[in-house]
Amino acid sequence: MLNELKQVNRKIRVLYLITSLDYGGTQKQLYYILRNLPEAIEPIVISLKKYGRFKRKIKEICRNLYDLSLPSKSKIFSLCFLPYAFFKLYFLILKLKPNVVHAFLFQANLFSKIVKFFFPKIRVICSERVAEKEKMWQLKISRYTNFLADIIVVNSIELKEFVLKYQKVKQQKVVVIPNMIDLDEIKFEGSPEEIRNKLSINDKTFVVLSAGRLHKQKGFDFLIEIVDKFVRMCKEKKIEENFLFLVIGDGEDRNKLRELIIKKNLSNYIQLLGYKHNIYDYINICDLFILTSYWEGSPNVVLEALAFNKPVISTEVEGVAQYLKKEWLVSLDNNRLENYTKKLFDIYLKYLNGEKFSVKDCLSESFVIDKLLPKEVIKKFLSLYY
Repeated sequence: MLNELKQVNRKIRVLYLITSLDYGGTQKQLYYILRNLPEAIEPIVISLKKYGRFKRKIKEICRNLYDLSLPSKSKIFSLCFLPYAFFKLYFLILKLKPNVVHAFLFQANLFSKIVKFFFPKIRVICSERVAEKEKMWQLKISRYTNFLADIIVVNSIELKEFVLKYQKVKQQKVVVIPNMIDLDEIKFEGSPEEIRNKLSINDKTFVVLSAGRLHKQKGFDFLIEIVDKFVRMCKEKKIEENFLFLVIGDGEDRNKLRELIIKKNLSNYIQLLGYKHNIYDYINICDLFILTSYWEGSPNVVLEALAFNKPVISTEVEGVAQYLKKEWLVSLDNNRLENYTKKLFDIYLKYLNGEKFSVKDCLSESFVIDKLLPKEVIKKFLSLYY
């Protein structure tokens, strides 16, 4: 199918509209798409917000990069900039004449639907990235404006079910396209020994890694509760305490999480490392990756950890059941703290006893990494563009 699409003589312009180019899973997926598009596609990227850590990387592979100058932080006064931002987008569309608008994230999705109203011949594709369970007003707005989208792309079967249930959209309009992983993008800036030495971690320390935006959705408050219970369990059972939890990411909850770590006297057991532009160096040194999110769509970091042959424990959120066996998932019920800590403790005991465990122990039988490589995933996007 890809070869057939490449043979299409008519080049098309696809405008990728995204809320911001700050570092995140959605921005990384956009970057992967741009890297792997055939020559028949002329990409244009427009960010609603002006700044972002991913802007430089996008600029390297897409010469048509614009922004609508919205403030980087959403505040009430930002509403004053919305008319200007839309008029700027309107005139850019008149100038650039895209055939397709492919939007990512809520605000960009909303802008793309307004574009459809003014330019009905443009094909509009919206991307839902997470099963939003905090800002329910966003679901209502999406529900009443989805008639303006031609296609809604989701990244997991569970997210499709969520969209169908809460946005009341027709089933045939929702298309599942999984997150991709571009193995060519995996590069290291240091050996495992160098990274461990940089963090003052010896080679026998059991390293547990978690990563993501420091926001309520990602459940880092739950992670701290797990670490607290895990430490107490080790002390009660007089188990050797040769472990360290690392958290990569930045966000609005950083100070609150740091205060919680100090309050629980966990500074020797858990470190907030902040934003790291190359997460692969840190996945490479960990013995276990854990995800404690309260809701997701299909978390990139789980896929990346599995690609590194790292075992993963995760809360039972959207998009992970397709990767992990049931016994490596923890339900978000009232017993989640007890169950998660027990799974973690059992793995740590095996580590201390010299028992080997591998990524195969946690992988779902349905997990096939070849289906997540650019060649396969790009086919699915191209089928929506033509």
